[in-house]
Amino acid sequence: MNRNEMKIEFGSDPRNESFARVVVASFMTRTNPTLEEVADVKTAVSEAVTNSIIHGYGQKGWTVGNGIFLYGSLYG
Repeated sequence: MNRNEMKIEFGSDPRNESFARVVVASFMTRTNPTLEEVADVKTAVSEAVTNSIIHGYGQKGWTVGNGIFLYGSLYG
């Protein structure tokens, strides 16, 4: 089984929530997901990032991190 991972960090500005969704959706396209799977993951990322910004940090100037791990056949 192959494993691929990505880690990103960005400022705790709420405008970065959409950035995180797009980055994660792009990264997961290697696994040939369905549109429903992409939509589900984008929703989960949106919730996680928004909650981190609102409840965890609450101030601009902090950094939010996001780690993504993909398992399975990534290259063929």
